[in-house]
Amino acid sequence: MLTEAAEVEHNLLCSYLYAAFSLKRDGEPGLSEAQAEAVERWRKTIVKVALEEMAHLACVNNLLIAVGGAPHFGRPNLPAAPGYHPANVVVRLTPFDAATLDHFIFLERAETTPLPDGEGFEPVGPERPLLPDRITPSAHDYDTIGALYDSLAEGLLRLAGAMGEANLIDPKGRGQLDSAMVNLPNIPRITDLASATGTIEHIKEEGEGSTGGGESSHFEMFMSIKREWAALATADPAFEPAWPAAHDPVMRKPEPGLARVWVTSEPAASYLDLGNALYATMLQMLAQTFASPDPSEQVVLMKASVEMMEACAAVATALARLPASDEHPGVTAGLTFAVPRNLGLRPLPGRSLALFAERVEELRASARVTLTDTAAQKAAARLGKALDLLNGGVA
Repeated sequence: MLTEAAEVEHNLLCSYLYAAFSLKRDGEPGLSEAQAEAVERWRKTIVKVALEEMAHLACVNNLLIAVGGAPHFGRPNLPAAPGYHPANVVVRLTPFDAATLDHFIFLERAETTPLPDGEGFEPVGPERPLLPDRITPSAHDYDTIGALYDSLAEGLLRLAGAMGEANLIDPKGRGQLDSAMVNLPNIPRITDLASATGTIEHIKEEGEGSTGGGESSHFEMFMSIKREWAALATADPAFEPAWPAAHDPVMRKPEPGLARVWVTSEPAASYLDLGNALYATMLQMLAQTFASPDPSEQVVLMKASVEMMEACAAVATALARLPASDEHPGVTAGLTFAVPRNLGLRPLPGRSLALFAERVEELRASARVTLTDTAAQKAAARLGKALDLLNGGVA
């Protein structure tokens, strides 16, 4: 269930970022000055939520490590197949629009807040019943993400009572990363039952704000956007805050019958290829950061992964403004966050930084010939900083 939580957090932050990348920026067509100010606030809010989901992902990985598990950054490519998560946890890549915003609100809701999901996000897939008499690990259904974390807290309490707190959770917090390393707030090392359940409660409250004091909860932040959008739309019914980015874009030809937008137009197809390569390398760096036994390597990789993330964001922002394909006129492209197959620990001392530097140099060379304008400038600067960090860390 901790692995399930890691994948849910990872999937959600990708969904949130995809919507944020599709939002128009000041000076782009179709926005008045007041509308542009509002949309920029929404973009910053959604990015803030995504960053907090990154912190949640880091916390879940600390929990995994604390109980003897491995850090987990893998997840299914999106949209997640029916039945992979509970039927009502639908994870897709969609641009910022009314249905997407309603879906985000639905995902972050508390169990005591009954709400319909956004149009187009209807529950799909079979049930995943809890089978306590089975020995093969499997994830079971839950109604809300908050309920998932409740089940994790209950499981930790039960196991601590059965086997002893110090036997369940490493008291030294070895192998974990904290806020000082990750440069995101509220990431503690898990050293006992209190820190484990406290971390779970913080994740739940920051998402759904179920105690009623959560003005800064994800649920309330999305609700605030919805209220402001309603006021702006009343004043100007033609208000369109986002580019018409693809719903469920893919980089390769989809299977027959699947409703996907295959990005084939240039330069979008080349941008998408580079963007996914940047994301994949960033993800491999993050996985190595959590798994590496070398603290100095961890520091270099964490800083370099942030630079890779910013380079990827520059490409993703540009993608949402480029035509996707001749088969989908009027639809722009979007990053698909394709997951690399190899996310495991690179165990050879001194080799991983050199290998990552080699890859980043390849990506920088590709960016020079692929990207133009602002995306080219931002990606070049960020990849240069990542390369300097990696080369500086190679013994």
